[in-house]
Amino acid sequence: MFFLAVAAGVFALLPRLGGLSHDAARLRHARPVFVVAAVVAQAVSLGCYALLYRRVLASLGARLSFRVALDVTMASFLVSHVTPFGSATGTVLNVSTLEQEGIAGSTTGEAIGLTSLVSSVALIALFGTGFVTTAGRHLSAGYLRIAVIALCLIVLVLALAFLVAAHPGVAERAGRRVARMARRFKPSIDPEQVARSSKRMVLLARSALTGRAFAESYGFASADLLFDLLSLDLMFLAVRYQPGFGPLAVAYAAANIAAAIPVTPGGLGVIEVTLVAITVGFGAPRATAVLAVLGYRVVNYWLPLLPGGVAYLRLRLNLKKADQAKSSGPPAG
Repeated sequence: MFFLAVAAGVFALLPRLGGLSHDAARLRHARPVFVVAAVVAQAVSLGCYALLYRRVLASLGARLSFRVALDVTMASFLVSHVTPFGSATGTVLNVSTLEQEGIAGSTTGEAIGLTSLVSSVALIALFGTGFVTTAGRHLSAGYLRIAVIALCLIVLVLALAFLVAAHPGVAERAGRRVARMARRFKPSIDPEQVARSSKRMVLLARSALTGRAFAESYGFASADLLFDLLSLDLMFLAVRYQPGFGPLAVAYAAANIAAAIPVTPGGLGVIEVTLVAITVGFGAPRATAVLAVLGYRVVNYWLPLLPGGVAYLRLRLNLKKADQAKSSGPPAG
């Protein structure tokens, strides 16, 4: 019910705020070929993310076929985009599926964490590139203040990341302190276990994501983001407007960073509002921005739910068959 309410609010209210109810004629001039290209770009983006996840697993010594990696990626996409805090359910599905492939649950959890880490690094790099590209534009004082604050936060995060990577004990102590605070709300949390897990994750990142492994993982993460960004750009081109790489990259990265806070499933509502606000701030007509962003979210959010549903059902059926085979046991001699 929460998911449907948010979806209805976004796709019913945002067009009114954008003035589309008085500008529906703009739809007649949309170029379908760019919409089709946006769908293709989105499919390539999801494929790149599956390759990233597969490569990270390989760096941890776990081999997985691309088909299984793609099924897990799409099924997790479905779960995380239709339920609040769906990433937790997606993790359970990941663990159950890969256990059937002979991969330990701890390895799966570590791979999920490292995959998110590499994607975050690529997203920060994309934001920085977009910000540098927009440096020559005439920008409002408000945007400049926000951008400077965002860059300062990014620099701080990168500095902390390098510090933790150089001194894993820092991650261990930080994990222990956070766990002690969280223990006030959930007594079952073990601070020492969290501390050990934090240190182990840093050591894994140092050993698994170095050299060629990191280069390949970062390449797949960047390709995932760039093809997704291309899908957004193609939607703007479909309504005959070109924001430019810099403004679009800044808006895209900012929207995805904001969506990292699990307020709504898959950032529903958060991404739409952020993309529209920033692209309009860069000079895009409001009605055009709303139309392009809503079209992009249909391609980016709603269409992948269909193959995600198919992948989810396929994985669940495979798990059910495996459980039945285990329960039946070996035939009596």
